Amino acid sequence: MIIMSIARLYVLRQENARVFRDEGKGTDMKKSMKKRGIALMLVCGMLVGFAACGKDTEGKTTGNTDATATPVSEATATPEPTATPEPTATPEPTATPKPTATPAPVYAENAWFDNGNGADMSVAAATVEVKAPAAYTYKKSDVEYGEIITTTYYSTTCGRDKNLIIALPAGYTEEKQYPVTYVLHGVGGSEKDMIGNGSSGVRVMAANLAAKGEAEEMILVFPNMYSSATQASFSGIDQENMAAYDNFVNDMVNDLMPYMEANYSIATGRLNTAVVGFSMGGRESLCIGFSRPDLFGYVGAIAPAPGLTPGKDMFLDHVGTFSEEELVFGDVSPEILMICSGDKDSVVGQFPKSYHTILTTNGVNHIWYEIPGSNHGDPAMSSGLYNFCKMIFKTEQE
Repeated sequence: MIIMSIARLYVLRQENARVFRDEGKGTDMKKSMKKRGIALMLVCGMLVGFAACGKDTEGKTTGNTDATATPVSEATATPEPTATPEPTATPEPTATPKPTATPAPVYAENAWFDNGNGADMSVAAATVEVKAPAAYTYKKSDVEYGEIITTTYYSTTCGRDKNLIIALPAGYTEEKQYPVTYVLHGVGGSEKDMIGNGSSGVRVMAANLAAKGEAEEMILVFPNMYSSATQASFSGIDQENMAAYDNFVNDMVNDLMPYMEANYSIATGRLNTAVVGFSMGGRESLCIGFSRPDLFGYVGAIAPAPGLTPGKDMFLDHVGTFSEEELVFGDVSPEILMICSGDKDSVVGQFPKSYHTILTTNGVNHIWYEIPGSNHGDPAMSSGLYNFCKMIFKTEQE
């Protein structure tokens, strides 16, 4: 800008000189000089103004006087550095809980005797568990359960048709022969009592054991034990009704067992036949076992009722099916003879233990154990059925 102003001044000056040469010394020359003097003053004033504008108050150049100069901008305040957050402490790893140990089965303190009269049951006795493991007592989705058949058979002993429930093993086929277990109910009961509700009971336990290879596949038979020729059902605890239960041994041997052999694929013989019962059914299991050891290789009595031998309880003075001395075996005896009961049983009391004492005195080999804390029912019932099912049908065929 300054250079341009100086150039302009130089041009004016040259023009003034030319005017002096061309115009001479007249009045017009004065006027012309006056005009050019004014112009010259304006140009000088502009130069002074430009010079002043090019300085700041401290005499420093603030304008862009050079096209290549880098502009100066106000300094941007450097922001305070953001504080680096403290690293979050890595939590201590949660300890992986140890798997709950499956409690070891509690084995019963068995009393078994080998006095030369009866099979040696020591091996079976050593496997008796006080309480049936819960995993065996309920129906499972990965276990197959067989068909349940409700039917009747004609009893010549009673002179009438009698009700019957049969539980077949899973995959039952006529191409195979199966051992049979007869399961007997308590006093005043029926064929429906011992099979359970379909989701539990001995049928389920037997199938669960068989699925694990811990028991043999078997047919379970649930009869109505009451075997009177004069009345169809139990009517009270008296000698007549007790005699009707004792008569079941004849109904079983003469009518029920032949019916099963005629209609189902049965493995016959004592080593393929078992009987087990609860309460009155336990008493009758013992009665059948001692009456026909040639037909039954396995006998189980769970909380057996009084009356197998003479005795008196809160209900009746029992005459007894056998005398105490008669509770012995001859040349043939059961492979398994098991008696058990709850030690708090308020119904049959000490009668099961009295049978154990009689058999001990008579030198009869048997298995005896008590279920601590059990009254007349579970857990004694499930314990007895579980242990019996896993013991039977394991004797080598003769």
